[in-house]
Amino acid sequence: MCDNMICLGKSANQSFFKEESLLEILNHLPYGLFITDGKGKINYFNKAAERITGVPVANAIGRHCREVFKSGICENDCTLKKLSFSKNNIYIREFDIQREDGETFPIICTTSPIPSKDGSSGKRMYVFNDIVDQRRLEGDLKLYENRYQRIFQGSKDMIFVTSKDGSFNDANQACLDLLGYYSKEELLSLKSVEEVYHNVMHWRVFREQIDRHGFIRDFEACFRKKDGTVLHCLMSGNAVRVNGDIVGYEAIAKDITARMDGLRRLKEQHRKLSLLHSVAVAMNVTRDLDDILMVALKKLLDVLGLSSGGIFLIDHDEPGFVLRVQQGLLASLGSNSCHAFFHDVVLKRSLLKKNFPLKPRGTFPPFKASLRDTTAGNNLEVTCYLITRKEKASGFIALEVPPGRHIGDEDHRMIGSLGNFLGSAIENSRLLQAVQQHREELKGLTVRLFHSQEVERKRIARELHDEAGQALTGINFTLETILKLLTPDLDQVKEQILEVRKQINRTCQEMRRMSHRLHPAVLTDLGLEPALGSYLSDISRYGKLDIDFKMVGFEKRLDTETETVLYRIAQEVVTNTLKHSGAELFKLFIVKSYPHIIFIAEDDGVGFDPDKLDKGKQALGLLCMRERVASLGGTFSLRSSRGEGTRIRIEIPVQEVQDEG
Repeated sequence: MCDNMICLGKSANQSFFKEESLLEILNHLPYGLFITDGKGKINYFNKAAERITGVPVANAIGRHCREVFKSGICENDCTLKKLSFSKNNIYIREFDIQREDGETFPIICTTSPIPSKDGSSGKRMYVFNDIVDQRRLEGDLKLYENRYQRIFQGSKDMIFVTSKDGSFNDANQACLDLLGYYSKEELLSLKSVEEVYHNVMHWRVFREQIDRHGFIRDFEACFRKKDGTVLHCLMSGNAVRVNGDIVGYEAIAKDITARMDGLRRLKEQHRKLSLLHSVAVAMNVTRDLDDILMVALKKLLDVLGLSSGGIFLIDHDEPGFVLRVQQGLLASLGSNSCHAFFHDVVLKRSLLKKNFPLKPRGTFPPFKASLRDTTAGNNLEVTCYLITRKEKASGFIALEVPPGRHIGDEDHRMIGSLGNFLGSAIENSRLLQAVQQHREELKGLTVRLFHSQEVERKRIARELHDEAGQALTGINFTLETILKLLTPDLDQVKEQILEVRKQINRTCQEMRRMSHRLHPAVLTDLGLEPALGSYLSDISRYGKLDIDFKMVGFEKRLDTETETVLYRIAQEVVTNTLKHSGAELFKLFIVKSYPHIIFIAEDDGVGFDPDKLDKGKQALGLLCMRERVASLGGTFSLRSSRGEGTRIRIEIPVQEVQDEG
């Protein structure tokens, strides 16, 4: 019996220790746990339940669960908010409970029966936990999901998700609209994303870069729409990962077709402006037509990426087409000469007509022609573009276009603009040539006129000096003889004869001065410096003008024409100074500074405004000076202003008289 008692005591102790250990474990659970009997009264309430509900364990034990939780947590149906599942009388529900301090918060509770020895299930065990954080996370997740959906569906850029093998998983509405698909199902039914890429290599590079770096940014790619048109896009993408492994790709593509088209048009405009700018610069640098045409041809070939071409001009005097400049054409033809044969004979005849009118257009259609070497029989087909000006054709640009190379509409318009521009350049060049020719003719005529004038002046001066002067001298001698024969009673007649002799002497002196002004003999006999020195001394002697005159560097005499021009210019300058300037000081310096003779004349007079000079004798005098200087190939410059006097500077090339022998 003692043994039995001992055994019974051991068994009771073991049961007690097991129960104590179980309670300790339940009290350390992070979840709230309580047990009710068949009447719903709480028999057990762990520490976590105390923390979650705010009800002390001592206050909870023995109370009905409705009193503790102030909710239907102990009911089976009426207070159920959400039933996740129910199996074998085990329920999982979500409830809102109220703490002792009045705060309401959600919990998730698992209810299970505790079977008794007789199989009844009056007792129940409740395990619950605070799901405030879970609810918050679920709300945030739902918010983010809604936000993502708004961004995904509301974006105007294409967004699509593919698997790693390239099949579509998802796409937004913008992707369907831009690619031209009616529904998402239609797009997702494609076998691979490669079917929407214009160049499959773009997809492969996109995928390779993401596999390597995990993302890609601002990658240019072209997509093919359902109707076959091309869509230019700027792409960025990321890897879709599961457990660190890449399982797919997410891409966003921005349509930049309009931007690319605008950039392309901008580049075309830049090419056109660069071409026309080169021609304009050439026109400013040189007046040689062939140089201008060559610059235009080289630049055009460079812009188009071609190697050979030429420019033909129309010769209406001897009807035909003349090759003015070329690059690579003769090498391609294997000849040193070529002739153009139009495929369109009617066009050829029309262009060769002298007065054939052309309605102005921005671009004329290109036409075909053949370049042939008539001796060797070589043939080269070229594409030609008209050069036009003022409703007439001036020539054409011939380009050797390789087989398979296509010249687009933009290039056609660019060449058309060049053709119009060159037409104006050709017309300007011809006008400049005509002006230059007329100028040379006028220059020659002016030289002959001045020469004739000097010859006539010499003749008149000689006749005044020799013929008229000698006649007056003879008359004077005759009168002197008559005086000697008169009787003393004729005093009145003697006085009249003496008066006549005085008039004759004055006339002789005036005639000598006139002869000197017309052509001073000292200029012919002694040269420029003595002639100017004598002339200026007379001016200074009889007038109030103070004259400073110097000539430097003249060891030899100049040619007669240069001396005459400088003398006449000096005369004109002094005359203008005396008549118009009111100057007190006049300076004249003539310096030989090889290879030019520098002529400088200046005064301290009232000056004038050269731009407001009327067309009087002063303006005519300046024009004559300019023409005389131009006849010797020199330059003339004038500087004057009100109250600042006048300064004239002339430079004439040196032309010395060659020594005889």
